[in-house]
Amino acid sequence: MASAAERALGRPLSKHRTDAGRRRRSARRALAAGAGGAAAGVAAFVAGLPAWAGGVLLVAGLTGLCRGVTRGLVHRRRGTGVLTPRERGLVHRRAGAVTIAPWRGIVAVRRPGRVRAPLRLLGDDVVCRVVLRDGRVLRVSVFTHDARTLAGTVAAHAGSPDPLRALQGADF
Repeated sequence: MASAAERALGRPLSKHRTDAGRRRRSARRALAAGAGGAAAGVAAFVAGLPAWAGGVLLVAGLTGLCRGVTRGLVHRRRGTGVLTPRERGLVHRRAGAVTIAPWRGIVAVRRPGRVRAPLRLLGDDVVCRVVLRDGRVLRVSVFTHDARTLAGTVAAHAGSPDPLRALQGADF
């Protein structure tokens, strides 16, 4: 049920839920693949295969394990959330906490820079950050339904000088 502060922002334009189940399955797949790769690497060393072959398998397996662990931790920490753009602002609900931001309270909509590949390899799933005037940041992940539309709506309503440029190349 919407609070009085939420209703003051007007009617909801859309709802964008985070698919926590998909994030959990992604973590489990990465853990399973990592464990398999690490086991194959150890088996390659024991079987007497060339060291580089066992090393490649072991590194790939350990990377998968790291990715699975970080995705699992992110799943536990962030859980399910809902971002709801309204006529006069944005509402973010997660784990019983509610963040209400009028459009004038949003400073920018940013996407991660070029250092994205190593972060993605380790399980970072943030594709867009909504920066609030008080310094807080709302994260839009790849597991948020229709994230591109959400980011475009927020950028356009928040008065970003060029909302399409702010999101250009975003990997949704």
